[in-house]
Amino acid sequence: MLVGLANDHGTMRDHSLDEQALIRIQQDWAEARVKGDSSYTRRLEVDDCTIVWPDGRVVNKKEDLQTMTGDIVFGEFKIDDLKVRVYSETGIAVGQGKISAQKGLESLLSGKFVWTDTFVKQGGEWKVVASQITPVLEK
Repeated sequence: MLVGLANDHGTMRDHSLDEQALIRIQQDWAEARVKGDSSYTRRLEVDDCTIVWPDGRVVNKKEDLQTMTGDIVFGEFKIDDLKVRVYSETGIAVGQGKISAQKGLESLLSGKFVWTDTFVKQGGEWKVVASQITPVLEK
């Protein structure tokens, strides 16, 4: 019984470390968007990553990276709330915050959004396999 409790405690500690890692990844990823650092996203997303954009389009990693290497500029990506759960080698991050982006003088995103990012652990590193972002409708 003590061995079982020790094993459970170790698992809880591991989950806590993984949760902290996923929180850090979310913060770094948001910061990379604002900085236009596509190298972070390139390393983070798996090659067959699926992203659902706020306008409902489903895109792949290549299309997502184009939003960081072209003339689209993220002015803000502020995380106001973030919940992270870990299930063995899978992590789910659900966040909300303020995002703004523009292309030239055209505003592409502005306001409050919620998102869900799904991670898997590959080779000891967390990788994004799916992401979805939804605008919060004003009442």
